[in-house]
Amino acid sequence: MKKIIYILICFVYSNEYYVSKSGSLSNLGTYNSPFLSVQQAVDIMEAGDICYIRQGVYHENISIDNKDGNESNPIIFTSYNNERVVFDGTVKIENEWIPYSGNIWKTEIDFDIWQLFVDNEEMVMARWPNANFEDGSIWDKENNWAHGIIDSDENAYVNGTMIDEPHGNISLENIGFDISGSVAILNVGSFETYTREVLTHNGNTFTYEPVDESGWRTKHHDYFLEKKLEFLDSEGEWFYDINSSSIYLWAPGNVNPNSLNIRGKIQSYAFDIVNSDYVEIRNIEFFGTTFKFHNCDYSKVYNCNLVYPSCYKRMLGIVGVEPDMSIFTSSSNCIVSNSAFRYTDGSAIEMYSNNNTIENCYFYHIDYSVADLSSVMTTVRMGGSNNIFRRNTMHKMGASSTLNVGNASIIELNDISDSGYLQSDGALVHCMINQQPNIQVRYNWLHDTIKYGVRFDGEGDGYGGYVHHNVIWNVQGGIMIKGYNHNIYNNTAFDNGDKNDIIIMIEQGGNDGTITLNNIANKIAGHRTGTYESHPVPGNYVNNWNGYETNLDIKDFLVDPENNDFRLLESSSLIDSGIQYGDISVDYYGAYPDLGAYEHDGDHWIPGITWSVEEQFGTEFIFPQDIEILFGDINLDNIINVVDIVAVVNMILSDIYELIADLNDDQIINVLDIVQLVDIILS
Repeated sequence: MKKIIYILICFVYSNEYYVSKSGSLSNLGTYNSPFLSVQQAVDIMEAGDICYIRQGVYHENISIDNKDGNESNPIIFTSYNNERVVFDGTVKIENEWIPYSGNIWKTEIDFDIWQLFVDNEEMVMARWPNANFEDGSIWDKENNWAHGIIDSDENAYVNGTMIDEPHGNISLENIGFDISGSVAILNVGSFETYTREVLTHNGNTFTYEPVDESGWRTKHHDYFLEKKLEFLDSEGEWFYDINSSSIYLWAPGNVNPNSLNIRGKIQSYAFDIVNSDYVEIRNIEFFGTTFKFHNCDYSKVYNCNLVYPSCYKRMLGIVGVEPDMSIFTSSSNCIVSNSAFRYTDGSAIEMYSNNNTIENCYFYHIDYSVADLSSVMTTVRMGGSNNIFRRNTMHKMGASSTLNVGNASIIELNDISDSGYLQSDGALVHCMINQQPNIQVRYNWLHDTIKYGVRFDGEGDGYGGYVHHNVIWNVQGGIMIKGYNHNIYNNTAFDNGDKNDIIIMIEQGGNDGTITLNNIANKIAGHRTGTYESHPVPGNYVNNWNGYETNLDIKDFLVDPENNDFRLLESSSLIDSGIQYGDISVDYYGAYPDLGAYEHDGDHWIPGITWSVEEQFGTEFIFPQDIEILFGDINLDNIINVVDIVAVVNMILSDIYELIADLNDDQIINVLDIVQLVDIILS
């Protein structure tokens, strides 16, 4: 009873605050007298309060500390009535550009930037070897990074030294200038990449401060260089000299940059929220900035559009640290949903503690350098236990491993593809030893990548994981399982490169007790590439359709795999051919379970987001116009006259309440509002 009374009291006394670009620091924060900044609302908000933000572009560093909502009365920040609200972490570069050399122009500023945009599109930090966003070469490590000679001789050099191996027209020995003082982005640890300052340079060799020994491997060394004006030699590149506060730019199309809309990133976080539970950010867009939660349980981000939210500060000479990214730390039971994360430099998002959820979100163009991140350096990382990663769409990503979502978590109904371009090793779903017990990887489409689909990693000590009802195709090794006592059932897998579709490793744990059941795949074996005959599946291999045994192609048993219809054909003998086994309980329709990921008469599940990115947020980012609100302009025609009086009279006669007409904020529209409106017109 006390709890009910408390909730009612909180509801009755909750407040609504309004913020507008046409507001004032001296206003009351009401609809007709809005604040100028969100921070004004933050400073007085309590549980149950809502901050409505009117359309416009806002440049704020909002600090929220020790502001708790509760389960029934969260503290909410949201756009008003579906208006477009953008928090912008950039500023316009308005100083005059002057010619510097050839097509390169120069200007000076009195603040530091670490990311540059032309017409809201990112320019490439001047680099060697060259690469750009427009043609996708930024993702091409083979041709647009330099290589070390370590694959030719694993003893060629030690940690802290790089000897270049020329390829094509890329040769460090022929670069023509000293690269000392530049920043090297070094993929010297397979799935780990680091940034270091170049200390010395001589011919085809340079030195740097060694990376952690655990992050150094004697294979597949690749690198590129930044932070030197001499690297600026192609269209769309830029450089910032922090000592002279000078920006150098070779503009797209070789045009005079004075005719362009050029912006520079100056901010990491628009919302910095600490020690505050039940705080929600809704219906807000971010350009060149993002949010950070610390020690904030039960908080939410919903229907937000994040474009270029994070970027490394290498241009400022900062190395060896991960970028400021969208992140929750020491925060449990938080939810990020129905949001888009596009064009990040660094991980898309990280969440740490327990029972967190990422659901129905879109991830695209994530991390083109993948350096200095935590753990195995993934696209999305969730620490702790019992997290949920559900119904997300992800594609075009640089990290070797896409998902690492913590212990005993659920990964379901996701559509993940096109990943792993910039590091060796890895998988779309990567589960380390401690994460494997009771993890559920189910009802996903995993496809079109140069990495594994699902990988239970480690040296064989992992156990008790579940991988079922997934469709995996056109990856390099579908499902790869190390350890023991795992449960791998009702998956559909085919066309997964030179490696097998389902790999239940004989080595590294031996998979004693692992159940492999009701799967359909062209290649199932106990080895990455060896046949089933040479490497039979260890553990309990029961009732699978294996192309190694049938000499047939499983695609011929599916409705239309070329167009992503992976259900069994109506006449298929695989319908009702499954079995129940051990402690595994398979939901099914008909007399028996079917083989593979789809039940013939069951739900035709389609993974990924349930909304359209193009319809919700658009494919190109355009800043909205600020709404200029005139107090008393009831019909929003930017004129206050008798027409507004008529509008108020009609509301009174029709018994309609519109907040904009309640000029004295007494929750009633009556003759007093008309009197106030007349006073405004006469004055």
